[in-house]
Amino acid sequence: MAAPSTYKRFDFQPGKVVAGKYEIERALGSGWEGEVYAIVERSTGIRRAAKFYYPHRDPTGHAAIVYARKLDALRHCPILMQYHHQEITLFRRKRVVVVISELVEGEKLSEFLSRQPQRRLSTFEALHVLHALAKGIAPIHARGEYHGDIHDDNIMIRRQGITFEVRLLDFFDLGRPTRSKIHKDVLNLIQVFHVIVGGQQRYAQQPQIVKEIIRGLKYTLILERFGSAGDIQRHLESLEW
Repeated sequence: MAAPSTYKRFDFQPGKVVAGKYEIERALGSGWEGEVYAIVERSTGIRRAAKFYYPHRDPTGHAAIVYARKLDALRHCPILMQYHHQEITLFRRKRVVVVISELVEGEKLSEFLSRQPQRRLSTFEALHVLHALAKGIAPIHARGEYHGDIHDDNIMIRRQGITFEVRLLDFFDLGRPTRSKIHKDVLNLIQVFHVIVGGQQRYAQQPQIVKEIIRGLKYTLILERFGSAGDIQRHLESLEW
């Protein structure tokens, strides 16, 4: 869905003070519900992330409350941001709800890939990234919950020695969990993996180990093998090279 028109966006610039105590550091991303920024708490210098909800999308603040409660309920899933608290500020005389959470370090997967040779990772590296994602999302699926918004602009990545640390920047479409939404997460994970190894133009040259996971991006074949992120994790951990 298209982003809201310019006059309805926040578009906060670095240095702007919000809620009287936070300073905008940089934009992290935006979506249908609002915009996410890296911020600095002026009194302590502590850096956080802040999600500002568009007043016309969440006039009652209900979506922000559901979002915060889901973050808190899944606080033991290390791939997610850790919720801190909620703030209220004004923007053009409208009440804006702000969810303050942990600031995830690293860079967006899309930006990380843009700096790699041929904008992709080697098979070995790509499998490591997929494993980190699947392992992180598996506990969410095990609880019957889902993420709902997995893509390369919503994943933060950082190299850690010979492996990768991955975190999710934003999550959930806040709907009721269903099996089909968990399946959507699975399909999105495989689509991300497809992007990491080079996309459609590189698919024909991929080794069989990769093709057995991507399965031509045919949804029925993918879901025949992987019903959850846990299934992807177990498949990767049992691979024989």
